[in-house]
Amino acid sequence: MIAATKIRGRELDRTPDLVDLVTAARDAGHEVMLIERPMPDAVSVAAIGRALDIVAAPGGVAVENADGKTIDFEPGESRLLAASRLWRRIASSDALAVGGFAYRPDREPGGAWSGFPALLFRVPALAVMRRRGRTFVVAATDGAEALLDLNATAVRAPSARKVDVTPVRNPVAWTAAVESATGRLRAGIAEKVVLAREVIAHGDGVIAAGAVVRSLRAAYPSCFAYLISGADGTAFAGASPELLVRRAGPRAFAQPMAGSVARGASEAEDERLADTLVQSNKDADEHRVVSQFVAGALGPFSSSVSSRGPEVVRFTNIQHLATSVSAELNHPAADALTLAAALHPTPAVGGWPREAADALIDELEGMERGWYAGAVGWIDGRGDGELAIALRCGLLWEDGARLYAGVGVMPDSDPARELEETELKFKALLTALV
Repeated sequence: MIAATKIRGRELDRTPDLVDLVTAARDAGHEVMLIERPMPDAVSVAAIGRALDIVAAPGGVAVENADGKTIDFEPGESRLLAASRLWRRIASSDALAVGGFAYRPDREPGGAWSGFPALLFRVPALAVMRRRGRTFVVAATDGAEALLDLNATAVRAPSARKVDVTPVRNPVAWTAAVESATGRLRAGIAEKVVLAREVIAHGDGVIAAGAVVRSLRAAYPSCFAYLISGADGTAFAGASPELLVRRAGPRAFAQPMAGSVARGASEAEDERLADTLVQSNKDADEHRVVSQFVAGALGPFSSSVSSRGPEVVRFTNIQHLATSVSAELNHPAADALTLAAALHPTPAVGGWPREAADALIDELEGMERGWYAGAVGWIDGRGDGELAIALRCGLLWEDGARLYAGVGVMPDSDPARELEETELKFKALLTALV
């Protein structure tokens, strides 16, 4: 077990900027993770260094120490459930792990995602957690608190001032794939499928991950800003609007989103567009599939499940239909990873039914999703945790980024409008790159 004597925590009398903290640590060569949501009741965590990793391995999930040596293993076809069992076995009540998993946690990502395993939750050498305005530091290794005093010292080439964007797949070919998907859906193969696009942005200078996250945090203050450093020097960063699941003691909460429209130039136009979204049969059907699935998935773990919505939630450049789903969990309460295993992937990012939708994605999408549409967040030794769906995101390297955006395809979807929606979503990260 991760002994409580090795997880030393105390409250700080100052509130460090978490983005600055992980930027300095990354510049100094440390592995970093960041999950930040600057809301009054939210939890934000900056993780620096490594004490232990819970990581995907052939046939299940392994525990690796700071030297990369496997010290425990849990077999299982579902890596999320295997990770849940392993975490319960090794974690003391005050342990904390940060990380996430790929859209397909059952298979290892390839291509550009070589620095990211299918699942990774890390017990960091040092964690700084901000909760309800108070800041706590948790050290899991001797001397880790010295990491609080790091300063950004890396000397970089000039930052990018412009980027050139190239679709990985011709937009005409992608809209043809959407058209093919609508035909399959009308034939009854599935009820909904989510298809995503990938573009590559090349900068004329450095695209710094810390600066990207700082920009996203400022532009989308109600979203989950995140940064996960890859083993190959890349960084996965984004600002997700969508909560997969939050578990706090005997309660769980999810907020599925599906159905989107742009923001208007004025309050009146905002309202007009929101009304169009609410009245859209396509968006209503798409959202119904998602919200009913989430409530149903939480049902077996709960004594009661209630839903409120759909309602229109607004972000800087987009509006979504959202439903709030609350659950009173059975005793003993299922932990955050067990709930995530039941929920992921929701029809908001995959489709429905799952197997049919994933088969269409594999056939028609033509890209490696990696951690896009997976999840990022934190878990603790009590079973609590908060996981956001990894959306509005990009895989960053020194002077470039791969950006991802997807849309829910229904039998009556218009491929041209779906292409427009992906362009709208790409703007969330493109504007943060320079």
